[in-house]
Amino acid sequence: MSFRIGVLGAGTHGERYVRHALQDVPGMTVTALCRRNREAGLELAARYGVRYHAEPESLIGDPEVDGVVVCTPPSSHFVLARAVLASDKPLLLEKPMTGLLTEAERLAELDTEAPHPLMLAQALRWNPVILKVRQLWPSIGRVHHIRLAQRLAPTTLEWQRNPEETVGGSVLLTGVHIFDLTRFLSGHEFVTVDSRQEQVLNPVVEDFFLARASLSDGCHVSLEVSKYTRSRACWLEAVGEEGQIMADYLDGGIILRHGRDEEKFDISATAPTLPLVLKDWLDAVRDGSPPPVTVQDGLATMRIVEACYRSAAAGCQIELADL
Repeated sequence: MSFRIGVLGAGTHGERYVRHALQDVPGMTVTALCRRNREAGLELAARYGVRYHAEPESLIGDPEVDGVVVCTPPSSHFVLARAVLASDKPLLLEKPMTGLLTEAERLAELDTEAPHPLMLAQALRWNPVILKVRQLWPSIGRVHHIRLAQRLAPTTLEWQRNPEETVGGSVLLTGVHIFDLTRFLSGHEFVTVDSRQEQVLNPVVEDFFLARASLSDGCHVSLEVSKYTRSRACWLEAVGEEGQIMADYLDGGIILRHGRDEEKFDISATAPTLPLVLKDWLDAVRDGSPPPVTVQDGLATMRIVEACYRSAAAGCQIELADL
């Protein structure tokens, strides 16, 4: 029997979940979606042959929905995630886990009481280039410096320019990717953060930030998100005692260097990750196993987000142990 899901927030990104769940994940189907734009939601539901719900509560309570995907703006994540957990249905929650650290802490408490632990959709963990980098990581020895940068065009989403709806800018919305990747690849936690941010083109929230951080093993980390450029790039570098890794996880390609020897890996980064995310969520639900990205991963990331904002406000380094 297929695992029937409902998608809350079936906008541009949410529609990807609908399409992949219907077409690319054996054992999974979509029975319902919710979108606040009623006309667009009805058209989308008719196109995919699923039911339209005008309200999230109606979709969550739908007896023909076995599990729920939440991909609405982060300001609504806590309320919706809490409702799904209370319904005892499995939850796949888009990043960032919540809009605020206090909400993440409360959600982590609620998750311990739920029959199905929530899974966080940090989709870059399934990026083919990132997975290969993780495999190569031990070959460069102890890593002392990691650099991650994501450069993107200005947002076209109205809610990201609406001060009543958005609760953060590039630190919260994009930074969570590189915070999570740092933890995923290194296996270590953030200890300190020193962050600065600016509003370049976005009139409401930051669209540029730079941060320096240190990890629990003493590794130094350089982080950047530039969301104001008419271009795109996603770069990763790791410098270890035995070698270096340089990777492009937007288009693809990895360079591994040991001494003067250089090995190139022609791996594309363009394959869609959502089918893999959905498959692993389905496997965790059916097996009763811990999800690949847990509520504790989301909580750790939200602590880094909070540290970045506090650091920028105070103009100094923040110790995460003080949060």
